Amino acid sequence: MRMKNLVRQVIHEWNPYGLLPHAPDNEFDSEIEKVTESLQQVNTLEELARSIQEIFSLSFGESFKYERCLSVANQIWNKANEQS
Repeated sequence: MRMKNLVRQVIHEWNPYGLLPHAPDNEFDSEIEKVTESLQQVNTLEELARSIQEIFSLSFGESFKYERCLSVANQIWNKANEQS
């Protein structure tokens, strides 16, 4: 559960499309769940970034740039490693 909260915090700070705070707090719950699962399966920061890119591109029907996702992945990766 801690990992999901960590991912939620970073995704909410990232706030793709600027939907928050006007959207419901659960706006990105589906994507957060998928990123959390992905975090447990990937072996590198780059793999996590690609996973985030794919998750958000599919969810929003718009291509997210790898560099944008790499920054978010880096934050999640670093915070996750601090907790382990």
